[in-house]
Amino acid sequence: MVNSRNIKFATDLVTFYDPKFWGMSGGMDALRTLFSSGGWTPLRFWNHILTSAKEAGLDGIEITFPPGDWHSAEAAYGSAAGFAQALTDHGLELCSGYFSNRIPGTNREADFTDPADQTDLLQMAAGYAEFLATCGADSLLVSLPLRTSRNASPPRFVDLATAAPIADTLNRMAAATLQQGVKLALHPEAFSMFRNSRDVDLFMLLTDPSYVFLCPDTAQFTVAGSDPLAITERHKDRLTITHWKDATGAAPADVPIDETIYDRQIQWFAPVGEGVVDWSGWLRLLRDLNFQGWAVLELDAAPDPVGDLQRIRAYIDGALLHIYR
Repeated sequence: MVNSRNIKFATDLVTFYDPKFWGMSGGMDALRTLFSSGGWTPLRFWNHILTSAKEAGLDGIEITFPPGDWHSAEAAYGSAAGFAQALTDHGLELCSGYFSNRIPGTNREADFTDPADQTDLLQMAAGYAEFLATCGADSLLVSLPLRTSRNASPPRFVDLATAAPIADTLNRMAAATLQQGVKLALHPEAFSMFRNSRDVDLFMLLTDPSYVFLCPDTAQFTVAGSDPLAITERHKDRLTITHWKDATGAAPADVPIDETIYDRQIQWFAPVGEGVVDWSGWLRLLRDLNFQGWAVLELDAAPDPVGDLQRIRAYIDGALLHIYR
């Protein structure tokens, strides 16, 4: 069995975002009313999350966008220190946080290319990093905006002119989070500007390696048509945390990209061990890189997240961990 100092297991809270898990109906959007629909307070919500994560056999969690965001955690426990104590009381750690680009108090996503939004992004990242650091986490994950559909008119190219101002903003955000001891890591999304091997090469080149790091996601790279092992090997010096999820294969190149793509992309995802990702090769790679850190197991709004996570852990423990001793 792998030494716990090498790999610890967590899950992104999106895993718990199926309304059925909360006694509700509808799609993931229904969770927006969780705290206002009666019964679920922030404290009850978080206690259910922490108890379930421990029951699933995890070492920690990764917080994400509402309702499982850092603001609701502070509301539940009174402060970042209070949330950190709740984690400890449940035998868990906070491994990382996923950054939401939505400007607080609005329905608008901050634009990485707009200088007018840069101040908001820096403040949002710095405040989030302070919370994470208080809770003992050292990684803040950031994804980039969606691409447009390939047949969009006019087309929007992710070229040097598009990438350069985004990279500048990322560098500045990363410098702000690093003051708190928190590394900013780029996380791929299968239909975003940071999706495949070329995108990683481009943004790793344009961002400063002293500040900006990489969180490879095995499923997102696979759905985008790239090899997650090759990308991780090529940028091993930027590796800080890993997301583990399986995929059924690459999505078609002409998939329409709009605000519904995050729901539609789930059709290409699968639990670890049920897709095409080379998991034995992945473990050998992490062993050879002497990776010691977090594996974030992600499911997409699972109706039975505890049972699903237990089955994934059983598969990993039985079929994979002997590779990395």
